Amino acid sequence: MDSLTQGLLGATTFALIKDKEIGNKSLLIGAIAGTLPDLDVMLAPLFNEVAFLSVHRSVSHSIIFATGMSIFLGILFHKIYKSSNSKLSWITAFFLAIMTHGILDWGTTYGTKLLSPFSSHLFSTNNIHVIEPIYTSILLIGTVILLFRKNIIRQKVIKLSLLISSIYFLWTFVSKGIANNEFKTALSEQNINYEKLLVSPTPLNSVLWHGIVKTKSGYYFGTYSLFDKRSSIEFHFEKSYHEVIDKIDENKLVKYYLAYTQEFPLIKKDEEGNLKIYAIKYGPINYFGIPEFVYPLCFNENHISDDQISIDYTSQKRGPVKNYKNLIKRIRGI
Repeated sequence: MDSLTQGLLGATTFALIKDKEIGNKSLLIGAIAGTLPDLDVMLAPLFNEVAFLSVHRSVSHSIIFATGMSIFLGILFHKIYKSSNSKLSWITAFFLAIMTHGILDWGTTYGTKLLSPFSSHLFSTNNIHVIEPIYTSILLIGTVILLFRKNIIRQKVIKLSLLISSIYFLWTFVSKGIANNEFKTALSEQNINYEKLLVSPTPLNSVLWHGIVKTKSGYYFGTYSLFDKRSSIEFHFEKSYHEVIDKIDENKLVKYYLAYTQEFPLIKKDEEGNLKIYAIKYGPINYFGIPEFVYPLCFNENHISDDQISIDYTSQKRGPVKNYKNLIKRIRGI
């Protein structure tokens, strides 16, 4: 998730334990603690841009990091405040603020390596987009009330913020489940044989979903909104040269990128052997017509070397959302 949301969640979970003791200071400390895992971005200059994909959201987002950092910070702040409360309350507060960061990222499409360094598996439930204004607003409203309203029952506000935001988070699973069933039904009705189905969230909402359908020769892409007025889901097919994977994944950087795609790489190839690999787990950037994608990994399959492997950012001006008007139109089911 974005840093604002992670900070707000950290502030609220930390305040749940420490607000009675240190008041609004708990919001500040919790917000900082909640964003600590993302400090791994400071390591980016030390790595190749492709290699960094395997570093981000790894150890700093793991259970090991949350546990170790919580113990260290809990003992430190217990001494700083000369607190009459137990060290355990400080450790627990820090653990909630830091660990909920990884748990929230677990719900996104990027995923997070919760068991790093013992496992490089990217855990991802794919139920919430990294930009989710409703979820963020719930936590923001609660935090603003705590900061600027004195005559309130503070613990009630904190608990309500966490309860309502958690209910919304759980709702995204329900919405995704509905979309998943609709995609499966449509694929059956249209006699499309497939190997895997990935249902992925779209920005700013929890009602419009990408359906990414993997077959032996490529992918079908479709969208479904809970407000759909369409009689059926329209799928668009894109061919993918899956057969080159055995040849190219001997290179370490390519292997990193393929792992990042989580078994959903769209591989384009020209006659000269130039490859473009798209991490399509996020879905197309457009919502109508032929699917469009951005930021491919580029290299030539006949001359694979680290200095020739790069991510093409020439389409970055279009961003992950090419047209917000089309996004809103598609959310409405048009």
